[in-house]
Amino acid sequence: MNRVPAVRTLKRLMGKKQQSGFALLEAIVALTLLAGTGMALFAWIQQNTQAASRLRVHEQEARLLNSAQLLVQLVNPMAKPEGDMAAGDVQIQWRADLLEPERLNQPFGLEGLGPFRMGLYRLDVQARDLKQNVEVRFEQWQVGTLRAVVQDVPP
Repeated sequence: MNRVPAVRTLKRLMGKKQQSGFALLEAIVALTLLAGTGMALFAWIQQNTQAASRLRVHEQEARLLNSAQLLVQLVNPMAKPEGDMAAGDVQIQWRADLLEPERLNQPFGLEGLGPFRMGLYRLDVQARDLKQNVEVRFEQWQVGTLRAVVQDVPP
């Protein structure tokens, strides 16, 4: 009936100790694993934050590009080869270079020449969004037209 104290005495004599709680080595291993996982998680979050920031900048540039292309369609490079224009927060500046020599237009299905001079221009455009502080540059080809003067039109 007194077996329990005898087992304890036997274990003590054999040099075995009962362990309670974590050992220091186990705590260090657990903290190392936790730190490694935390660092990997932090790097992943930082990478996603940077990707989201780049995506936001590209979206702003795409919106500015669309707005600027709409504004450039209003430009007649033959009448005004250089200039600037603003609409809201979007401001554009352009410079046009003639690519093809100017010529008189020829209407479809009709003989002779029409009443307009035409030329193909390359526009170098710089656009700025003043509110979001975004800037884009692009090149666009565009036709310029002007009404021909009477002496320009051959009989």
